[in-house]
Amino acid sequence: MQLNTSRFGTIEVDPNAVITFTQPIIGFQEYRRFVILPGPADSFVKWLQSTDSGELAFIIMDPRLVMPNYDVQTSSHELTELAVTSASELDVYTLVVVPRDQAQVRTNLRAPILINPKLRLGKQTILDKSDYPIQYFLMQAQGGERDNREVSDARANA
Repeated sequence: MQLNTSRFGTIEVDPNAVITFTQPIIGFQEYRRFVILPGPADSFVKWLQSTDSGELAFIIMDPRLVMPNYDVQTSSHELTELAVTSASELDVYTLVVVPRDQAQVRTNLRAPILINPKLRLGKQTILDKSDYPIQYFLMQAQGGERDNREVSDARANA
């Protein structure tokens, strides 16, 4: 199927690649169908492009690239909703915010996107009992948990 997008122009999308969200992304209740598109070359980000609106696309990333021990605790209800028996069967992404100031590039570790790649089901979940930050800055100017070198290493290994 063809999809007209504001960022990528007209693209051909395999209908079998469409991910249907069982629960919408917070703030975007009417959009439930997306495809994952590759990000720029040599980048660790991807695009989550809506098939319902060519104007809507999110930048996503695997949070383990910047936090190797990132762990999502899912409820049995969420596993059932996504038709898996274990969280290890899910692809996990987080949304990335990219403002003009590169020092402010951040990801939301508290509200990951969970995707069953086999059945192409997805949802955003909230990790209520987690200490993960809502705003995890990818480039920490003053050191912090990760420095610029570690983020660059994550990009190189993606």
